[in-house]
Amino acid sequence: MLKDRRNLVFISAVSAVIAITVIICVCAFSFNGGSVNFETSYYFVCYRSPDNVVSAGSISSVVSSYGGAGYILDYDGNYYVTVSCYYKENDAQAVCESLKKRELECTVLTVKTKNYPVKSSSAKRNAKLYTGNFNTLNSLSLLAYECANGLDTGDYDQSKAKDVLAAIKSGLNGLKNNNKNNCFTNAICDLIDECDDAGKGYILSKDMRYLQIAIADKIINAELT
Repeated sequence: MLKDRRNLVFISAVSAVIAITVIICVCAFSFNGGSVNFETSYYFVCYRSPDNVVSAGSISSVVSSYGGAGYILDYDGNYYVTVSCYYKENDAQAVCESLKKRELECTVLTVKTKNYPVKSSSAKRNAKLYTGNFNTLNSLSLLAYECANGLDTGDYDQSKAKDVLAAIKSGLNGLKNNNKNNCFTNAICDLIDECDDAGKGYILSKDMRYLQIAIADKIINAELT
């Protein structure tokens, strides 16, 4: 009975996060006429620096075998095989230094978002919607991050992990319903597919980190057309 109550509290908490996300989407809006402003920072712990996507794919498998995300981030013309992602630089640096002591060649990639150019009249009309998308996606990436940490520490069991994954997918489906045939549509559908892949079997922390970074990738590389 106590376990059931704890699970009910947990599910309610996840639902509250999604509800708060919707409120954030409505309130957080910045548009200066030529761009949409969304400021956040991501600190990726990356393993090596592959020369091309084929090399990145090979390294990704190695990182995954170590328990890292293994997500290949294409950013600013370069490929990065990510181990994990953090929202504070000192957290990323601490993990990076720990991996270096294990003789793993890691670096921290810092990515800061700010202004996204608006490239069409339709994007200008959708500026408020797009700002809401960024806020929601960022909140969902945080849910995946907390779940990954919880799985690592043992605070989250499979039931909780599946609840979080379901909440993330629900949030993405909400975005999908509000973003039909615009520049976010394909990205959101891709992320829903990632949720389905993560939920096919036993959920590992690296699966949630992969999903977290996939969401961050869509934020970083968004083009508002």
